[in-house]
Parts: sequence; structure tokens; C-alpha cells
Amino acid sequence: MTKPGVILITTLLIVMVMSVISMQISKNFYVSLKREAYLDFKNQSYHMLINSEKQAIKSIQKAIKLNQSKLTLSAPILKNKFYYQNDLMLLEIVVSDASNCFNLNSLFDKSGNTYNVLPAQRDWLARYLELKSINEPDIQSFIDQLIDWVDQDNQPLNFGAENYFYIGPASQSKQFTPKRLLVDLSEIQNFPIMQALNFEEMTRDLCVIPGSTKQLLNINTLISEDALLVASFFSEENLEFTESQILNLPQNGYDDVSVFASYFSQSSIYPAQVLSLNSKSFYLHGKIVNENFSANLDTLVILDLSNSAVIARRTFNF
Repeated sequence: MTKPGVILITTLLIVMVMSVISMQISKNFYVSLKREAYLDFKNQSYHMLINSEKQAIKSIQKAIKLNQSKLTLSAPILKNKFYYQNDLMLLEIVVSDASNCFNLNSLFDKSGNTYNVLPAQRDWLARYLELKSINEPDIQSFIDQLIDWVDQDNQPLNFGAENYFYIGPASQSKQFTPKRLLVDLSEIQNFPIMQALNFEEMTRDLCVIPGSTKQLLNINTLISEDALLVASFFSEENLEFTESQILNLPQNGYDDVSVFASYFSQSSIYPAQVLSLNSKSFYLHGKIVNENFSANLDTLVILDLSNSAVIARRTFNF
């Protein structure tokens, strides 16, 4: 005869096993629902970000066409955010001027299959790094390694690095030098000198415009944080003076770059064509948020002489 205690224990064990199974089924079902919701959000947000990107680019083109003479920080496309909304999510797009940085590709002038180094840009980069309190040997190493990364030969400069280093045991990248212009600023982290330098700290005013050697500074959209970049361009050691000139921007912006340049004693010896009243490159930062997920889109847009837009870089983060 079966004892009541055995029956009770058996029943409890069965209930416990069934509870565990039920919990696991519920957990898997919840994960499946969440995965499906995420994929649905990702698909919707992707299309929403792309469509809003197109609308923002059209707004930029329209603004530049209407104000071809100059672009200032008070311009609506830089001052106001763009908002798009549906029943499930809100999208926000911020447009910023991408001109005011040192384009590392501007160090080069492409002629056929060769890349010639422009002395004026090289000296500007060296002055910038010096104002960053980087010592002379490290400055020379960084510039030489940048040149070796881009140039067509396999002969390293005095402080440079070519294929033998990047495929050797001391390198983690295990790749040949690409022998092309930079595509992304992160590429410089492959340089051996970067082990001695702080990437985030030294690149505050550095940038890369993929495939482009153009360099412009829009004096009408400068901010105080650009003082070091401007000071290095004019070989001005007084950063406070430089910042004060930036902050003294006329309410409606400058109409002539020579007026701004005249405040710097050595302006006549530096290439005036770098200074501009307008902008041709813009960053678009799009962000979507709903109750459970978020998505971001960062786009670098370049306008050519005909005001046509080229997307130089686009990065999604879901």
C-alpha cells in the first residue's frame, strides 16, 4: 500500500518540475516577443532615420542656396532641431557645421597616383600638436607615420612606419599600409606613436573627410573651443587673445575674411583660401527613442559647387 507521504512528495516534485518548465517556456516566449519587437523597431527606425536624413539635407541645401554669401551660428538649420514623430517613436535631428576642424587628408595633394605633402598644411598640423603640448619627436613621428600610411612607396620616413612594422610582431593591426587617403579618424590609432599619445585628447580639432583633401574654416561658425585650431593656423601663441577674437564675432557674422584675419599679426603669410564665410560640410545626428529601444544615425554630408549633396559617411547605432 502506498504511503500518503510518498504520494505527497511525488506530487510536489511533479508540481515543481512543471513550474520550472512553465517558467522556462514563459521566459523563452518573453525573449522571443522582445526580439520580435526589437527587429520591428530596428526596421521602422532605419526607414524613419533615412527619410528624415533626406529631409534634413534638403533643408541644408535650401538654406545654403538662399544664403550663399555666409552661414552663421544663428542660421535656423544650425540653431533649430528637426523633429519627426509617429505613433510609436519620436525622432530628433541636430545639424552642425563640420568645417571647423583640421582635415588630416588636407595634408596631401593628389597628383595622378601620388600624394604630395603640402608644406603649409604640414606646418599647421605641427603647430596644432605643439599647442597641445606634444613634444617635438612625437609630433615628427605622428606626421611621418601619417605620410607613410598614405603615400605609395614602402620606404619609411625618418620617424615613419611602413609595411614591415604593421605586419611585424610589434603591431596588432597585421595589415599593409593602405596607400590611400584616410577614411576614418580611428585609423590613426594604428600608428605606433599613438601608444604614447592620448587619442581623445589630441583629436579634439582633428577630423577626416573621406576621399577629400579640402580644408576650410568657416569664421562665422567658430566657437571658443576652436581657439587652439585658429591660433595654430595663424601661429598665434596667445590662446586667450584668439578666443576673444572668436567671441567678438559680429552679430550678423563677417562679410569679409580679411577683417577677421587682420586681427592676427602674421595672417599675411598663411593661405587665406582656408578661411571661409560659408560651409560645405555638415554633421547630422539623428536620434530615435521609444519606451524600450533607441537608435542613432550620424551622417557626414558634403555639398559640392553645384549644391548637390554627397554622403561621405553614415553610421547607424541600434
